[in-house]
Amino acid sequence: MAYRAGRALAGSAAGEKGLRQRKVCLLLMHEALSEGTRGEFERLCERFGADVLTVSAADDLGKAIGKPGIMLVGITDAGFAKAIQNNYHGGSGSE
Repeated sequence: MAYRAGRALAGSAAGEKGLRQRKVCLLLMHEALSEGTRGEFERLCERFGADVLTVSAADDLGKAIGKPGIMLVGITDAGFAKAIQNNYHGGSGSE
């Protein structure tokens, strides 16, 4: 929903740019990303104040946004970010 609403950035280049511009609130990373790439983005998130959520292979990020193969999505809307985190951690997403 966030991607279709224009509140998400897809891919590593867009994600990195969004983080550096402090637009990304939450970064979703697929667990299949290389350890080096994950580490790089975790450091960027820490530096620029974004939360990170690593999603499992069962949660296919690319298919979820209609772009197969995408392994990194930056959420730019705080409301969407909070709902995704709550939902992923077992909440209703509306707290």
